[in-house]
Order: sequence, then C-alpha cells, then structure tokens
Amino acid sequence: MHDAARSGTLAIVLLALCAFAGAAERAPLPGASGPPQVEIGKVNVFGIDELPPAMREEARQAMRLAAQRDLGGFHFDEVAEDDWQWPEPAEALYPTFSSMNQGRVLIHPRDLTETGLSAFRFLGLRDNTARPGEPVLTIGRDFERPDGVVIELGENELDGRGAAVMVRELIHDWVGPWPAVFSVQRAPSGRVRSVLDWADDGTDFTLMVLDDVRRPRASTVYDKAWMFDLARQIEAAPRAGPGEDRH
Repeated sequence: MHDAARSGTLAIVLLALCAFAGAAERAPLPGASGPPQVEIGKVNVFGIDELPPAMREEARQAMRLAAQRDLGGFHFDEVAEDDWQWPEPAEALYPTFSSMNQGRVLIHPRDLTETGLSAFRFLGLRDNTARPGEPVLTIGRDFERPDGVVIELGENELDGRGAAVMVRELIHDWVGPWPAVFSVQRAPSGRVRSVLDWADDGTDFTLMVLDDVRRPRASTVYDKAWMFDLARQIEAAPRAGPGEDRH
C-alpha cells in the first residue's frame, strides 16, 4: 500500500497518519505497546500526557513553538528547502488518473465540481511513485488561481487502513466539526506556503497554498478566511468513485 510522505512535524505531532496492516479495529500508537489505542479509520484525539514518551516530547516542543508564535505576531514555521513537497510548475503532472504511471487507484477522492477549486485551472495529478499494481490510497491534485498562485489538495484515505491522531492541546482550528492544524511555513529561500491539515472519519486532508494567506500578495480575497471556507467546501463535497477524474 502506498502512502504519501508527510511533513515530519505535522505527521508525527499534530496530525499523524498511521498505517496498519490487516483488519484490526484498534492499534497502539507508534512507539507504544499498550493503551491508549487508536481506532482505525477515525480521528483520534489524545492529551499530551496520554502519548508515548517520544510523541509526548515532540508535542511539548510543538506547544513551546506555538507559545512563541502567539507572542510574535506573523510567525513562520521554518522548514528545510526540500521538506515534504512544494508544488513546482516544472514537475510532471498527469491530466487523468488513467494516464498516471502508478498502481491501482483505490482512493475515493472528493468530487470538487461544486467547490471553489473548480473555478481554478487544473494543473494535474502528482505522481505518487507507486509500483505497478500497488494499491494507491493517496492522491494530490494541483490547481492555479488567476493570480498565478498554486494550490494543492492532498487526500489520504483512512477507511480501515489508517488513523488520524491529533493532540488535544494543539488543536486551535476546525474545519466544520473536525479538528484542524493551520500553519504558515517558510523555507531558507524565502518562499512560503500556508498549510491546513484536517481529517474526518475516513480521509486525511492537506490543503496547501503557495502564499501567506494571512497577508496575501495579490487579492485580499484569498485570505485565511477564504482558505478555511474552501476547506469546508471540500469537506462537504461527496466522494467520487475510485479513480474517477472529478476535478
């Protein structure tokens, strides 16, 4: 089974995607052998003191960084230039699921027809490097706004295969009823991206905008409120069939 790579801080501390084999309904947290256990296919929220030692320390470090952000106004999370993925215009993108050089697409992605993304230019699907015949439960779709800013929507299907794990003390935002994590990240080159992670009982989402939505460089229409509204539209959208080209 193929899952996309995730940002270390977001994946381990704030929104952890845990892959599990078999048909188990519950499994221990990474680094633990006993309670608490996560419910597969669901959003699981734990307090810091409930976490295994390694995850607990990372969560506390994230809390210290969050406290610094609260004091510093427009704070950036500093990330490496090659940390996770930055949508790049020069990268190979695929126009349809059937044209991708990958395995079997099993994910049921959101049908974006009735969302704000449908008004933007569809750039293509990202190659997820799956081997031939390998089940694919992750997709990334890139779009371009009229002002040239690139947006990427990543989806990871959890149903029966993974679990979203969030830390109660680090939850400050919501997409509808679902807990979310918002950050603005900056690489050494100075480029920035706004990232919104959330999950429901079934899918883990990452919405990425290559701009600081707190201070959009083009139209003020594309601010943080716009990004959260777009996320709510995506959350409310119906699922398409496996591999359907609904963008």
